[in-house]
Amino acid sequence: MTAMTTIKELQDGYFTTVKKIEEPVVRFAGEVSQTVAKYVPSRPTFMAKLPTATEIVDAQLKFRKRFVDEQAAFVRQMIKAMGPVFAKLDTVAKAETKADVKSAVTRVTARKAA
Repeated sequence: MTAMTTIKELQDGYFTTVKKIEEPVVRFAGEVSQTVAKYVPSRPTFMAKLPTATEIVDAQLKFRKRFVDEQAAFVRQMIKAMGPVFAKLDTVAKAETKADVKSAVTRVTARKAA
């Protein structure tokens, strides 16, 4: 099993759990709203020109989608721009010998001492 497979399984598990929790919460909210609606007054006329709650929520959800899409495009551009770095990071180097590791440790130790 690869790390990406594990991450995907965890993400899928998260959404499965959230969906199980959301369903009874939505059902309960629907039941409670029927009772509460009896006591909520109608929208006053001075608020007629203001956006409704549904319009505000819809606008914010559209903004959220646009925001995420724009950020995703930016991240893709950054990954493309940093291609040479990612090419090195994504390529597994040849196995290091004990001499290579000892040399690297010696260099780091010498820098710390200086």
